[in-house]
Amino acid sequence: MQTSNNTNRTVDNEQFNHKFIGEVTDRLIDAKTGEVIEERKYNNLVVDNCSVLIAGLMKSSLNGVQYFAVGSGSSSWNNASLPSPVATDTKLLAETYRKAITPADIVFLDSSNEESLQPTNRLQITVTFNEDEANGELRELAIFGGNATSTKDSGYMLNRKIHPLIYKTSGMKLERIIRFTF
Repeated sequence: MQTSNNTNRTVDNEQFNHKFIGEVTDRLIDAKTGEVIEERKYNNLVVDNCSVLIAGLMKSSLNGVQYFAVGSGSSSWNNASLPSPVATDTKLLAETYRKAITPADIVFLDSSNEESLQPTNRLQITVTFNEDEANGELRELAIFGGNATSTKDSGYMLNRKIHPLIYKTSGMKLERIIRFTF
């Protein structure tokens, strides 16, 4: 068996193309009125450790997704030329806040992006950071699972997104929606 990389695998002269896809929607919401102030959509990198976590789940030796983390990144990053995450990343550069993900935050999606009661190859995780959570400069995000705890940098990172600066204040909520296609 020969392997070229994570997305293209050659097995006994058959080519398999498989790519995990990550998508992010951010909604900044006025905490008083509930009005959406701004909405942003991005793709995000599903990192190598996601495959390790999936294998651990299949063996029943690791937990699934557990925490949604955000970070300030580097103050030297500018919105015009942000660095790109790499598949071997295992933590955020400067994690500042972590929020537990509950089972109610996770749903399966069908091919039309509608919630499915049956398991599919698509998951959506929705977490809202309330007025008193994750305030300050935000430039990066990730989901952690496996053996993650509330301690920063713990667990298996599944994805990573470096994004233009969001300055979250106590007058805002930030709803983050992550979709994974496996």
